[in-house]
Amino acid sequence: MSMKLVASPGSGHRGARMKWLAGLTLSSLVLGWSALAEARDPDDCKRAWSQAVRSYLTQKRNAGPDGKAPASLDEQELVLQAWMATFEAACQMEAQGDKEGARLEAALAGVQALARLDQTGCARFMEFYMGSQRGGDVCSAAGSANSATLKEQIRSSIPAKTK
Repeated sequence: MSMKLVASPGSGHRGARMKWLAGLTLSSLVLGWSALAEARDPDDCKRAWSQAVRSYLTQKRNAGPDGKAPASLDEQELVLQAWMATFEAACQMEAQGDKEGARLEAALAGVQALARLDQTGCARFMEFYMGSQRGGDVCSAAGSANSATLKEQIRSSIPAKTK
């Protein structure tokens, strides 16, 4: 003898719909958390970008983003902190999950600093690190273009980052 469960009319669709919504909600949460989990710690982010940009300096290698060279070990630590602070906005964006926006913001900060200190290093940073086809043009414009215009030039000159 077999038993059949009899449900009220329409409850089968509602149950399936509820399961579907629960699954959708759960997968949205998992994807959201995984995106946040991929973001670096903001200090690691700032350190990585500042080291990357500083590595392209061909002159004034010890200078801070303002162009001043440290006179003592204490000042050297302040220079390193200044370089890290240069990438604060970009790393906050990354921590909030906007990796592409953060990459663009970091490139902008790097170009602005390098263009003041070292045009050759700026062009190399854009070409080799960011993959730009027009690194020299972007760095030349950095002295006269406002941030929004320069950011758009950077965006159009670098390939989109693929995962």
